[in-house]
Amino acid sequence: MPASDAVRLSELVIGGSRANWAQVGITFSESGIYLIGDVALRIDERLPPGLHAWVLSNCDPIISAIDGIPTSVVEHALMTETQHRQEFALEALSIDHVVVNTPDLERTSRALHDATGSELKRIRDAGNGMRQGFHRLGSVIVEIVSAPSMPAGDAALWGFVLNVADVNAVAAYLGPDVLSPPKPAVQKNRLIATFRGSVGLGVPLALMSDVVVDDA
Repeated sequence: MPASDAVRLSELVIGGSRANWAQVGITFSESGIYLIGDVALRIDERLPPGLHAWVLSNCDPIISAIDGIPTSVVEHALMTETQHRQEFALEALSIDHVVVNTPDLERTSRALHDATGSELKRIRDAGNGMRQGFHRLGSVIVEIVSAPSMPAGDAALWGFVLNVADVNAVAAYLGPDVLSPPKPAVQKNRLIATFRGSVGLGVPLALMSDVVVDDA
């Protein structure tokens, strides 16, 4: 089993239209890459909108799925890529967490641990039967979510949250029809805002930042 601190999330693979992502300041390179800290967001326009797969580094190369989640393994993470600039560019600092939906939290958590060595940090009761389990792959938290309403079957990648310097500034620029007004996050002293479904990203995506204190 790999050491948990060696295995990291290298890429997330999405489908859909580049044009929709450009509306929120995410512009991909010619090869379909948008770098977010030390993780690459890769778009494949041949795929339908959604979050389809992830790529891990420093993991067992024979792994092709983790509890049903399509998984690829690379030896070294992609670290540099030229991206085109536009009028508004979203300055994403890092991926805070990736959400995995599953009908069986313990089963998915165990599969992730067996594949990567990443330990289950804790389980949170979110109410109404919803539970959240937390692992870490490199710089990214993996939040495994289960709820009574989820159908039986495999786990699936659902959405992710980006860290930005000031979510209020992004919300003011994009407007409430694109990004919901920021509100307090579950994490202390943090704010969160979610992109509207009408934007057409096809992936649940939110932004988070620390509460900016005005010293004036």
